[in-house]
Amino acid sequence: MNRWYDEYEVLGKRLDAFNEMDQKVMDPLLKGVMDLVKKHDPSLLCYEKTFDFPLSLYRRRWYDKDPYLWLMFNTLQQADTVLLKSVEEYLVREMDKHQ
Repeated sequence: MNRWYDEYEVLGKRLDAFNEMDQKVMDPLLKGVMDLVKKHDPSLLCYEKTFDFPLSLYRRRWYDKDPYLWLMFNTLQQADTVLLKSVEEYLVREMDKHQ
C-alpha cells in the first residue's frame, strides 16, 4: 500500500519518525510544521477543508490515533511541493538536533 508521502523519500522517513517519537520532542516539531503551513498557505487549515480529511471510527493508520498528527498528515497531503520541501528541510534541521 502506497502512502501519499512515500514518493518523498526524505520527508517520508521524517514523517514516519513521528510514530516512535517522544512527546516532548514531537510537540515543538508539530507546532513548527503547522507554523510553516500557516505562513505558506493558511487556506489549508480552513475549517471546511478538514471535512475532506478521512476519519475512521477504527483509526487504522498510526497517526489517526493522535488528533494533532492526524491534522498535520492530512494537511500536508493537500500541500504543494514547495511547502512539502520547506517542511522536509525544517524536519531534517530540527530532528537532527535531537539525535
